Amino acid sequence: MSGAGLRPPATSAPPAQSGDRSALLVVQIGPPELLDRGPATHRTLQPCRALGELADLTVVSGFTLSPALYSEGLLLAADVLVLREVADPDLLPIIAARRRQGRLTAYEIGCDFFASSTTDEMTATQSDLVARSLVPQLARQADCLQLASAALETRFAALNPRRAVFPSQLWEAPGLPPVRPADRVVIGWAGSRAERNDLLLAVPALVGVLERHPEVRVAILGDPELRTTLAPLPAARVSFMPAGSQERYHRFLEGIDIGIAPLAPTPFNRCSEDLRFIDYAAHGVLPVCADLEPYRAVVRPGQTGFLFRDGAELETVLERVLAEPELRAAIPARAASYANERLERRHAAARLGFYLSAAAQMGVQLGGTAGPRHAFPPPALMDARQAARLFPDSSYLALGGGKVERLLIEGLRQARDGATLEACRTFDVAEQLAPESHLPPLLLGTVASGETAIGALGRAEARNPLSCQAAYRLGERLLAGGDQTGAVAAFERARAIAPGFGAPQERLGALAEAAGRIDDACRLYEEAALQNSAFALPIARLATIAQRNGRIDKAVGLLERSLVDDPDLWLTNFLIGRSYVELKRFHQARVHLLRALEGADERAAVLTELAKAEAGLGNAEAARDTLEEAERAH
Repeated sequence: MSGAGLRPPATSAPPAQSGDRSALLVVQIGPPELLDRGPATHRTLQPCRALGELADLTVVSGFTLSPALYSEGLLLAADVLVLREVADPDLLPIIAARRRQGRLTAYEIGCDFFASSTTDEMTATQSDLVARSLVPQLARQADCLQLASAALETRFAALNPRRAVFPSQLWEAPGLPPVRPADRVVIGWAGSRAERNDLLLAVPALVGVLERHPEVRVAILGDPELRTTLAPLPAARVSFMPAGSQERYHRFLEGIDIGIAPLAPTPFNRCSEDLRFIDYAAHGVLPVCADLEPYRAVVRPGQTGFLFRDGAELETVLERVLAEPELRAAIPARAASYANERLERRHAAARLGFYLSAAAQMGVQLGGTAGPRHAFPPPALMDARQAARLFPDSSYLALGGGKVERLLIEGLRQARDGATLEACRTFDVAEQLAPESHLPPLLLGTVASGETAIGALGRAEARNPLSCQAAYRLGERLLAGGDQTGAVAAFERARAIAPGFGAPQERLGALAEAAGRIDDACRLYEEAALQNSAFALPIARLATIAQRNGRIDKAVGLLERSLVDDPDLWLTNFLIGRSYVELKRFHQARVHLLRALEGADERAAVLTELAKAEAGLGNAEAARDTLEEAERAH
């Protein structure tokens, strides 16, 4: 929920530079999402539009599901390719090919992808060890790394030596704040169900304030599921607006006087951005924010807003600003003055400068006079089927609204909802519309089963020989169907296309281990771990083999190195905790096993080892209770 004053562009209006020639092509690829809301507004649409307003630049953005990016060769041809928070192994060979051709690739991280969010839901990346490894691996393989916050740079500094922090910005300068009624005060918050636990922190303070101040109302904009979180508040004094467009969000901000930004002190939140403060400041709202990393650098207490450490301090701050109306008038004006410095256009040159600097460090000359020059708009992308969006006064074209892309996104949604047959039909329709693209059969092959999946993945591999994912998924399907010979051949093809993927080597190692060829298995696991150090599964397999052979110290050494990159992964913590139990280092075992319980796929196994650790520490009652819980978990 962020963004201030960004008006939807007229898709029919050509940019001012239409027909010009540009020396430098920048392409950004990201996850499929609506460009006019959420992170895409600040991390794709606005930066790309601002870059496109600079001289001699052509900018194109699209999704991992945009066929034109592949069919027109843009991923290889771009002078600068920006990979924004994508976890696609097929980008690994593209990065390698671009480096050989002297072209720059940047990776962007916008959140702590290893940390869980504030909800109790697990994301697909956290439950899939292959996917979990791809973001850090792509960030390492890229030529440079850009991050959305200083905390993220601290967290992931080891991934890449060439780094820059680009905070999200506003598009338009703050205007005059709207005239608000003087006989009431509205405290507001906007967010999603993923931020439910943050909102919960503020509810007791809001209850107390509403009890003492009849002039106060509370306004919430968000997902309908958040209504239950507000149950302790008097319903007559709470207004709830369902989340929607950016325009609705702006109208909501114009109707509140005090904006709260509670945050649970989680690793995920500590690395988040300061957009709530910026949005409040841009709309003349008094910001009251959690005293955590996202806001400490921008909120000067009593000058541009207030900070609070817990619910009790939030209530104290709210009481103060309610008692001093002059504060509510003076502080938003100073906050708006700061927000005026956070305009996207003012930072576009610095972004381009980072790419030029990184290229110079790599020995790459971007946009040289001898290089190709790119027309704007790119003729091949102006086919009506692409539904490309143009932006006034900017050489920026945004893909993502074409019929094929919409079908692929809908098919993924259907698959996530368990509607497999509907998803397969949707992917079939997409393939009929784009028979040359590898994307529809690739997605069909990941959802379908049996011969349908095998045939689809074979078509995907034939259409895109650089797709290690098509070969890897085909190997999985062949193995499930009993064709081990075909599976091995497919895994070997994926391994050759993208050695840094690591997953094919792990699969080949597992097959060797099952056949009793332990030395071959260990060699393949070691190769997988060496090529992709963020992939925890081959390290876990090596540690398990070492543990089985009585080499507990070796297992511990392997697992401790794995924890450096991903300290919260349940599997690694479970295995090292189990090793410490065998070594009778029960204190250390207990620490790791408790950490493993958070998000454990095998909760009963973790609890069983934890009971042993408690018993070893002499905690008989805790051991008994934990063992009983383990039996219930079975």
